[in-house]
Amino acid sequence: MNPNDYLAQQQALLQNAQIMQWIYVALSLAFFLGGLYVTYLFYAALREIAQELRRFRVAFEMAEDAKTRASAHRAPEDSAEDK
Repeated sequence: MNPNDYLAQQQALLQNAQIMQWIYVALSLAFFLGGLYVTYLFYAALREIAQELRRFRVAFEMAEDAKTRASAHRAPEDSAEDK
């Protein structure tokens, strides 16, 4: 094999390896950014669920407060009627 051909073959392999490295870097970056986006979407969904749970808790507490106030007002009346 001619030494010039051998040198040209090595240079072609190096160029191919460099191109493959850049492709690998680009794909790695793309997957990393995609993972960040999916993580953000998951966090946003959890935040929305947390807001809904807070609304349910507030509504439940308001309903419980109304029940306890209503039962507190009835208790003395019921005891007065029994006597």
